[in-house]
Amino acid sequence: MKITRDLITKVDSDDMWGLMCDFPNHWKEVMKLTEDIELSVDSEKVKNICFVGMGGSTIGADLTRAYSLKSCPYPVQVNRHYEIPNYINENSLFIACSFSGNTEETLSALGSALEKGAQIIAVTSGGRIKKLAIEHGFDYVQIPGGMPPRAALAYSFVPLFRIFQTLGYLDEDDHVLEETYRLLKEGVSKYQDFSDNDALALAEELNGSLPLIYSDALMMEPVNLRWRGQIEENAKMLVYGNLIPEMNHNEIVGWEHLAHLAGRLSVVILQDKEDNPRVKKRMEIVKELVMDQALSVIEISTIGKTRLERLFSLVQLADWVSMYLALLNEIDPTPITKIDILKSKLAEV
Repeated sequence: MKITRDLITKVDSDDMWGLMCDFPNHWKEVMKLTEDIELSVDSEKVKNICFVGMGGSTIGADLTRAYSLKSCPYPVQVNRHYEIPNYINENSLFIACSFSGNTEETLSALGSALEKGAQIIAVTSGGRIKKLAIEHGFDYVQIPGGMPPRAALAYSFVPLFRIFQTLGYLDEDDHVLEETYRLLKEGVSKYQDFSDNDALALAEELNGSLPLIYSDALMMEPVNLRWRGQIEENAKMLVYGNLIPEMNHNEIVGWEHLAHLAGRLSVVILQDKEDNPRVKKRMEIVKELVMDQALSVIEISTIGKTRLERLFSLVQLADWVSMYLALLNEIDPTPITKIDILKSKLAEV
């Protein structure tokens, strides 16, 4: 399948292509929107932090948790459920992430956090969560709406970065946001040239296979998750993944008996220069162990000077790979029909 402008116009009815091109513009806009963020949180009371949210609304929380692993002095959890951990109390900072403001699970969890007296911040475009923030007087950051949550990652991540900055949980200033903006802008210029780019080449290599995404379990964990989510939602393909070193203690043995999957699995190994040295060695050995059974083994490394640039270099690549996979199969990337059906059936209960 040859990618052309006419094909994009024909297939991409809701302009996901345009939203991906606007990623750096969203980033710049929300940097401005949050530059003077004010919080009423009593930081001296905080002893633990819990994000809550689902799907594309929460990938920013995953990235923030992983990014702050070595700078935040408190345990940080991302909770994807109706129910919340028992430890949540008045010493908890509870951050609700819902792009629409109406996510069923997030509203349930938020109600429980209010009952337990947690300090709350919400990041949302509006909906019932904004109404609750006004009613109960907790902090909220209102972000622009009108797009699929997975296409609004800049809006869902940068406010969380700013919140952690303001509370002293990150030790970096705004230059990392500026540098990442420049990287994203360069990425758009590179990836929208469908005559020749790495994202299209990788999509062509993965097309028709079942991708498996492997990475280190620390900073690259949410990037691994983003790769899977974007390919699943945009290209409507199943994708699986696991983390190293954990998969070395179980999943690696599963490669011994692949049956009908032999020769149909494409392995993508996401790498960063700060991956644990022993994990790097494990990745090399994993490559050797699966190479004969896999259709291909592709190693991809982050690019950029700062940690934030490196993190988002592979996030952006995932977005464009998923877009090209959709186009190669003439699939409209925006509709999420099965999710819509699931929600409508739940609404009947």
